Amino acid sequence: MPMSFDLDEIEPDEREPALRELLQQNPVPIDVSTIPVDELHVSTTADYFGRLFMVSCHGRGAMVHRGAQRVDEDHERTMMLSVVTSGTSVFQHNDTITDASRGDVVPYSSTQPYSATFDNVAKHTFMVDYDALELPEGVLDYQLGQLINRGHTLGSIVARYLVDLGSHAVYLPDAERQALERPTLEMLRALFAVTAGDDYRAREPLHESLGVRMIEYLKMHLRDPDLNMARLAKEHGISERYAYLILSKHGITLGDWVRSQRLEGAARELIRDDGATRTIAEIAHSWGFPDQANFTRAFRRLFSESPREYRKNHLGSV
Repeated sequence: MPMSFDLDEIEPDEREPALRELLQQNPVPIDVSTIPVDELHVSTTADYFGRLFMVSCHGRGAMVHRGAQRVDEDHERTMMLSVVTSGTSVFQHNDTITDASRGDVVPYSSTQPYSATFDNVAKHTFMVDYDALELPEGVLDYQLGQLINRGHTLGSIVARYLVDLGSHAVYLPDAERQALERPTLEMLRALFAVTAGDDYRAREPLHESLGVRMIEYLKMHLRDPDLNMARLAKEHGISERYAYLILSKHGITLGDWVRSQRLEGAARELIRDDGATRTIAEIAHSWGFPDQANFTRAFRRLFSESPREYRKNHLGSV
């Protein structure tokens, strides 16, 4: 389970020290300036995706900063990318000042001073060692403090992907979350290369990770009623025909795969202790089956039991 923090759950006189302690525990320690504590709000969710550390934060009344003294004390070379999901955050990286709004991606480095405002802002920040990106430092440093998602189709794709990671994938089981390290690094590598004008360097990691990224996207959006091939293709900037081809190479027929994954998700929810108060119809609908009769028939074909029998025989086993 991801690590969570909510300042509102802490006694008022302990909030500021607790927030400072939290920020010291980041892979890249930072400092904070705040408004009066009774107006301050910070909540975070954080976890690792292999070598990547992700922290999702919603904040009001704070500015985080990493000054020259911090940079001199800490010699780790860490790249950070923040994707804003709501509000507007002002980033200052050395002399570069950038207003980042919803969907914008801003890279910055632990090796240089920076600051970022939190004034009713939500964003996901990813931290990764320079070495993991396997790109020349000049390609990375040239783009620090700038919006790197605008003006490129790939930028929009990567921004949506990072939002999905922070909003959905952070709650995946450990093994599935760790498996996202490689495709995520390849996406970031490709984005830096493309925005630096090196389309050739970007092409290979994008191609190699496409199938994995498509499958993970499907997993993260299984409950969405409009999940289909057209949407999948659009999200990844490819044609529907090519999307069919990529999935087929992974042994996946979209309709059958989505149906079985949804049924397995519904089955898990049916037998969870905290799901016992929900009706079968409610659970079916939440997993994309608006017609309970169709859900029951499909469920029986897969599990050889009706949903009601399955719940009775297996309740509490997960």
